[in-house]
Amino acid sequence: MTFLRYPCEVRLIVVRHLRHSIVLVGLTGCSVAPRDARWPEPAVANASAEPEAARVAAQPLCIAARSWSAGTLGNTVLYRTRRIGRKIAVGYFIYWSEERPWGKNVMSYTAVPALAMDAVYSHFLYVFPGLKDALYGPGDIEGVLVEFREREDGSLDPVRGLADDGNHTPVLLTRADLLDSKGRVVLLTDVWSHQLGAHGGAELADAPGSELKCYVKGSLQPLTDQVAREFRLGTEREPLRGKPAWIEPLLPEQGVPAQQLATKPGPARQ
Repeated sequence: MTFLRYPCEVRLIVVRHLRHSIVLVGLTGCSVAPRDARWPEPAVANASAEPEAARVAAQPLCIAARSWSAGTLGNTVLYRTRRIGRKIAVGYFIYWSEERPWGKNVMSYTAVPALAMDAVYSHFLYVFPGLKDALYGPGDIEGVLVEFREREDGSLDPVRGLADDGNHTPVLLTRADLLDSKGRVVLLTDVWSHQLGAHGGAELADAPGSELKCYVKGSLQPLTDQVAREFRLGTEREPLRGKPAWIEPLLPEQGVPAQQLATKPGPARQ
């Protein structure tokens, strides 16, 4: 029997040559509660903020979904920035309360696969935190990178973006995907695991009856080191969650960054 300690302070017991070792690993890992971390709530807009931060906070950001999936969006979106000449790259971190395999998808319709995944990945035996929280951290956090051009009046004009699809494959988002008729940046998810690499967000936002959750001013806040630690987001050098928002924001004129193409798709999670 071997004991392994992971960075998230979860002790896993691996029993060699035992057919049910995977079950034992899941039970031990899921019996550890996730860290008590809270995603920030909206704050009063900071009138003395640096001009660049004020411009980012003044640019409305909206989240749309083609269909319902489990999890509640947070009341804030956190961001980090990098200036590139007259362009500003903004990495957005979007938070959902949970990630569970329920919604308009094949797993939900057939029930059994969704129940099996939910019982281990999301909520072990519906009593303990699931493997997802134990190994990766609380909640579900997705990252998107948006590159803006600075207009003459100082406002921001989205040029393009980068996000993941449901298989963690990088997706390049165009200006037409991002910018709706009201000047909002719209990010779209169409998978239960909430990745925001779906095309056509702006078009969906302009359609009658569309439902969006939008963020502006005090609900757009800079990412702090404390939040990054508490939610195990990692760093720019070692990104762990919301990876597109951590990537060096030098998007190529065409195509996807080589370092993204070299990354193998991971399991359907953050």
